Amino acid sequence: MNFKKYQKDKIYFYGCLGLCIFVTGIFFFRGILPGTKAWVSLKKELSLKEMELKRRYDTARENEKLMEEIEKIEKNYTDLSKMLFSLKDISGAVKEIASVSQDLQIEFISLTPLPAKITRSSPEIAFSLWEASIAIRIKTSYAKLIDFMKRIENSAKFMRIEDFQIKKNPSNLLIHDAQMTLCVYSLQQEKPQ
Repeated sequence: MNFKKYQKDKIYFYGCLGLCIFVTGIFFFRGILPGTKAWVSLKKELSLKEMELKRRYDTARENEKLMEEIEKIEKNYTDLSKMLFSLKDISGAVKEIASVSQDLQIEFISLTPLPAKITRSSPEIAFSLWEASIAIRIKTSYAKLIDFMKRIENSAKFMRIEDFQIKKNPSNLLIHDAQMTLCVYSLQQEKPQ
């Protein structure tokens, strides 16, 4: 009798074990496996979204840096533009020369504008750098002449002494006749074609 009971218990045990394995398999394939697949899919999607967010954040940071660089370039352009003269009105250059020589005892004999010429042109950015020359004749002493030339070269505007000649003045040994060609610059925007 024990043997039959043992056989019966054994059948119950293996039956329960098989049923448990069957139920666990159904639970695994119907519940956990699809959930795991969904979790893996969501994890991949989350990783992609994180990479996209990082890329967009980097792009936003790059945009901010570019905007700062553009602002610096625009400020430099504005500052440099203030250092140039207008070719349409050469009187700005004459006013700058007058302000540079204001407290010096210089006698201006003549200020003659010469024809302007293009020194650099860039069709890609539609701008041309023009150079206008002014022939100047003055009478002054050596010390005042040197101060005048230093002030021209160190002026807040772009001016350059291109040509210079000095002669003695037979009527006054302390005063000299000087001639110079002063170049002033202008940046002109060309019309798009």
